[in-house]
Amino acid sequence: MINRQFRMEWQDTRNDSQADTSPERRLMHGVKPSACKSSAGKPEVLAHRPTTYSALLLLMLTLAGCLSTARQSWPTYSEPTTVSSRSIFAKGQLAPEIEVQHLANARATPALLRRSWLELQLQQPQTALGTSAQVLYAANKPSANDESFARYLRAEAFRIQGDNKRGNYDRRRARDLALDPELQRRLLPAVLSPTPSRGPVWGQVAIEPRNSWQPLAPNRSNLDRMQQPRRITIHHSAMYFRDTRPRAAAAQIGKIQREHMQNRDYGDIGYHFLIDPSGRIWEGRELRYQGAHASGSNNIGNIGICLLGNFMRQQQDGQGPTNAQVQSMEQLVMQMMRQYRFGGDALFCHSDFKNTACPGPRMQPIVKQLAKQLQARLAGRGRRARSASASLAEEQDE
Repeated sequence: MINRQFRMEWQDTRNDSQADTSPERRLMHGVKPSACKSSAGKPEVLAHRPTTYSALLLLMLTLAGCLSTARQSWPTYSEPTTVSSRSIFAKGQLAPEIEVQHLANARATPALLRRSWLELQLQQPQTALGTSAQVLYAANKPSANDESFARYLRAEAFRIQGDNKRGNYDRRRARDLALDPELQRRLLPAVLSPTPSRGPVWGQVAIEPRNSWQPLAPNRSNLDRMQQPRRITIHHSAMYFRDTRPRAAAAQIGKIQREHMQNRDYGDIGYHFLIDPSGRIWEGRELRYQGAHASGSNNIGNIGICLLGNFMRQQQDGQGPTNAQVQSMEQLVMQMMRQYRFGGDALFCHSDFKNTACPGPRMQPIVKQLAKQLQARLAGRGRRARSASASLAEEQDE
């Protein structure tokens, strides 16, 4: 309508400019003769009026085009409605900072988790902690699936801040609750290194990953889910072994697995970790599965560590553990105690649960001495109100 009106006015003005300039002709168009004269007696230049209206018309058309373009440049956005790895971790069509603005006032759990993830991508860990806390501490308790994602995001925020210690609980809790396959995969590196190279897993402790010794596939139907670890049991393999070569150690561990699976009907090798004479720590059974090393219910929440060798006193087949084995065992035990928050009173020998010589008379005193040292450190500090795990962590930090 605006464009049509301007075209009509422009045409009328053009007709006026092309009309006869005689007083009679101007009177026919309703224009007084004096109005068409300047103060100097010259006629006004009516031809300038079409130029003015043309400029206005062009301006209006340009503004209309800009508004139309602006309306078309904003893509539609829909908040996530489900809690899954596809909706939380997906790469969005919008830039993260723009999508965060869209979710600024969202209160639904899927939207909050998505926003927390985007804030991590923008390197805003403190903000992400606050957003995930809205899910964890809402009036209605979150479901296990919702909590697992919120705990994972909190653990990642602490990791970005360089404070893995504070995120340990959240990561463990997420691992216990996770149902989403992709989230389970993301949580796996927190316990075990997925790469074939040796690397740190807990603090300074390095672990050779399971696939480095080419294990048989476990029978998962014959494995139970690991509960929260709360104790450690030390074993020996009861087979003479002094070879420090990685290939030899890998072959020995494979031999133990075959014995356990084929002759004892275990779902996998019974131990979670094994330590060879050179001090290398090898991943055995995945820590998410309960071990088979301490008999029946004694395996519940019990991490099994086996040192390769036969630590008996017989001169022919007996041997003592190497210094490297003992040092690696001590480091691994202390790291796990700090990780899972229990103290030296939770360190056992196999013989504590069963009538057996394991881990051998040359190893058992070493384990007992380590347990006493850990307990003495706690008692020596005189902090009765504090947990054993908190004191152990403080000792390690110093």
